[in-house]
Amino acid sequence: EGPVTILLAASVGLALFGPAGVGVAVVASIAYSLVPRRRDAFPLRPILIVLLVELRSGASVLSALHSAARAFPQPGDLQSAVRLATVAGLPVAVDETHGSLRTLLAHLVRAQASGSSAADAVRRMLESDIARERASRLNKTRSLPVRLMIPMALLALPGVVLISYGPLILDLLSGIVVPFE
Repeated sequence: EGPVTILLAASVGLALFGPAGVGVAVVASIAYSLVPRRRDAFPLRPILIVLLVELRSGASVLSALHSAARAFPQPGDLQSAVRLATVAGLPVAVDETHGSLRTLLAHLVRAQASGSSAADAVRRMLESDIARERASRLNKTRSLPVRLMIPMALLALPGVVLISYGPLILDLLSGIVVPFE
């Protein structure tokens, strides 16, 4: 994503269509990156952090959820889930939500039902989220050399060949061609 994708698109455009292909490929790559994609309505990690702070300070689960909803006031699933949890109870809110918020609420309900610490459940979810992101970044880092082979072969290698063999070819051609006088 980002500069690597643009560089890859430019090198493919150059290889296939020449200099004009570079511009077309770069514009197409930037336009594709601007297309909105479906993601979660909100990032889960900041909500987990607010919940963890509130639960560690002794607040109830419902009070911690209200604090998280106040900290992230954008309309969405969190606001409606907190409202539903207040009116009908947390298990009902689990049934009505979806995605990562449903997982979070299910962990909180399970912790309440079993009598275990809700703060520990939130901490485990936060650690799991951090580990998942770290693994994702590590996989992207490990795949970088493979992804850069094509741009290097298409862009850097011809330049190195021209710089190293250019003088030799010019010297051979000057010896073969008779100068005009």
